[in-house]
Amino acid sequence: MSLNTTRTAKRTALVAATALSTVFISGAPAVAQPDQPANASQALQKLRELSKQAEVLTEDYKKAQDDHAAKEQALQRFGAAAAQADKVAAEAHSQEEALRGKVDELSKASYKGSRMNTLSALVGSERPKQFLDRAAALDLLSQRNDRAVRAMADATHRAEKAQREAREAEAKAAKAERDAAKLEGDIANRKEQMDSQIAEVKEQYSSLSEEDKDVLEGASSAVEQLTGSGSAIEAVNAALSKQGSPYVYGAKGPEEFDCSGLVQWSYKQAGVSLPSSTRSQVSVGKEVSQSNMKPGDIIFFYSSASHNGIYLGNGKMVHAPTEGQDVTVEEVKYMGEVHSVRRVAG
Repeated sequence: MSLNTTRTAKRTALVAATALSTVFISGAPAVAQPDQPANASQALQKLRELSKQAEVLTEDYKKAQDDHAAKEQALQRFGAAAAQADKVAAEAHSQEEALRGKVDELSKASYKGSRMNTLSALVGSERPKQFLDRAAALDLLSQRNDRAVRAMADATHRAEKAQREAREAEAKAAKAERDAAKLEGDIANRKEQMDSQIAEVKEQYSSLSEEDKDVLEGASSAVEQLTGSGSAIEAVNAALSKQGSPYVYGAKGPEEFDCSGLVQWSYKQAGVSLPSSTRSQVSVGKEVSQSNMKPGDIIFFYSSASHNGIYLGNGKMVHAPTEGQDVTVEEVKYMGEVHSVRRVAG
């Protein structure tokens, strides 16, 4: 779907649109939007329910993708750690062998020709000076041997420690690889469920009356950008610059978005990296109360936290409502149950 999509084509997408606005309520009654009267037709009510399920499945699918990416990164990280530990172990073993040879040489020297102790030095010396010289030499040789032995022991310890770390890293890498492979199957399964649900939403939309389609269409917004600086304001303005961009399930920009895709893309423009799903985004940053919300805060809706948008101030937010509707600005109070508010910047 492109920005020049016709009104009729947009309506087809709207199937998931307004319906998805209430998608996120789990076990709670849907809250009517200002342009969606409570006495909407049964067909529209059914569309809303189908759209709920579609958005939840979409966010579950994107969360699985986030998890898979994290496991792939862990696999690379642990693999690199294992390689580095093996390198350290090899170097330590090399030092250990070199020191072992030195210890052997010093041990032979300390015994060569005599028992290298104070008594033998005294017996073998004709004058006191000879005794002192010989004793000093024996003591120096002994000290060098002790240092060599300690250095060898240290090298051995470092080699053993590095080997343990390498094996642990390899085990973690193997687990990350197994988990990633498992998630690949999970992703495929979730996508199949998601695609099936989206198809059902669109089929239901096609059965709507023109009146119901007009209810879903809603009004577009054209809110000007905010003044100020900082990452939070930059993210708000990035989102506002996309007013009128169509909603598409799973889209992450730059021309099409779903709710979490718009949030992720907007903050990326401000230099802040976020995961792609509401399921992951809801754990980022710090939680703030609704009474303390500031522009740039991310608001999550419904008990499933499956929809979000970026707060503008004055009770308004910018978000990608649902498939078929465009990125727009709406009153927070009309969105339904607020799950939580997260501040990731500013």
